[in-house]
Amino acid sequence: MPYLLDTDTLSFILNGNPTVAAKKESLNMSELAYSSVITEGELLAGALRMGRGRRLELLGEIKLLLEDMAGLLPVTSDIAHAYGRLRRDLEAEGKMMGVNDLWIAATAMQAEFTLVSHDSDFQRLTGLQVEDWLA
Repeated sequence: MPYLLDTDTLSFILNGNPTVAAKKESLNMSELAYSSVITEGELLAGALRMGRGRRLELLGEIKLLLEDMAGLLPVTSDIAHAYGRLRRDLEAEGKMMGVNDLWIAATAMQAEFTLVSHDSDFQRLTGLQVEDWLA
């Protein structure tokens, strides 16, 4: 099954975490790693908060990392519908989570990908396959 790498997972790779980087590199062709434009935006926002020197370096590293993915998934109408259902269900339960996390979860669920994240909030979403490469 393909993987959708969450922002924290890509941040671990960018920060040189050997465990997460090795797991990504060990994937075979049936276990392709993707990311989403939501994650791209979060990574870019983080980089743009840095000082000029580090910002330019990090922007280059992000570009290379995302180019190394099997693909960068856009937000589609089907993903928007999945997001709407997730948000409705969580609000009804009184258990909201971050908006960007909901978009990322909806992307993984709609694409039927396993989400790779260290964020335990994702564990409470029924029907979402989650792996933590740090565990």
